[in-house]
Amino acid sequence: MTRYALALGSNLGDRVDHLRAALDALANKTELVAVSPLYETEPVGGPEQEPFLNAVAIVETQLGGHQLLRLAHEIERVRGRQREVEWGPRTLDIDIVATDGEAIDDPPVLVVPHPRATERRFVLEPLVGVWPDAPVGRGVTASEALPRTPPGGVDLLAIEWSRERRWPGRLWVAGQLVVFAAIGLAYVIEGSMPDGRVGIGRLIGALLGLVGLVGMAWSARSLGAGLTAVPEPASGGAMIVSGPYRWVRHPMYTSVVLLFAGAALFLGSTSALALSVLLLVYFWLKSRYEERQLRIAYPSYRFYRDRV
Repeated sequence: MTRYALALGSNLGDRVDHLRAALDALANKTELVAVSPLYETEPVGGPEQEPFLNAVAIVETQLGGHQLLRLAHEIERVRGRQREVEWGPRTLDIDIVATDGEAIDDPPVLVVPHPRATERRFVLEPLVGVWPDAPVGRGVTASEALPRTPPGGVDLLAIEWSRERRWPGRLWVAGQLVVFAAIGLAYVIEGSMPDGRVGIGRLIGALLGLVGLVGMAWSARSLGAGLTAVPEPASGGAMIVSGPYRWVRHPMYTSVVLLFAGAALFLGSTSALALSVLLLVYFWLKSRYEERQLRIAYPSYRFYRDRV
């Protein structure tokens, strides 16, 4: 059995679905030994295009290098790969970048190690995670070549991604509901409706709560069918950039915090106000996870995030 490192990339269509399909196809014909974390990377060369999702798969097989290349090209074809524009966008790209067998020197058909592997951080970074000693050049391993490449342009999005997982999102929602319940309990135990004259603190609370309600309604209307409590985007949904999402990336979270904090001020509950601050921190952490999921789902989210 010979070991090969295959670099996977996609920047057209459902990128992560293309990569998962490639893994399934490879697993049917070879022994899939390891899969690297998933990265989003800036395109290198070619026309202006959207970011790539990149990963590396390690396989072991009795296939020769040329046979494996034909298999890779067939997998690309099934996923709609077009080769009309050099360095252009693609649904799926599979390159053989390293092997523990004999080097292959058959240009322009196949050269292994890949002649540009030592220059490509988007190949080396995922490769080091699963096969640091992979030979990527004459006497050079992946872990030795990586520090020599320019930093930046490669962002880690997910450690485990080869199968769709819903439990992390459900866990985030469960934690959120616990904080909601704690705030509600604080309202009941410590809060009270105003008796007589309403002070400035309660007036500010009422105003904040009203702003929160309006923000929630506006955000929900903008999301439409894409509204979901889990941080993973709704299946088949589109990226939302209208309504409050033109100016704020997570207006729903902000609005919910304003509603709870405003109610805490209006009811005079210090504990509920403190828990609202905790909710703000929780939403910030949840939004960081959510943004990685959005970047996986939508190629243009990276540009939206930089702009908004």
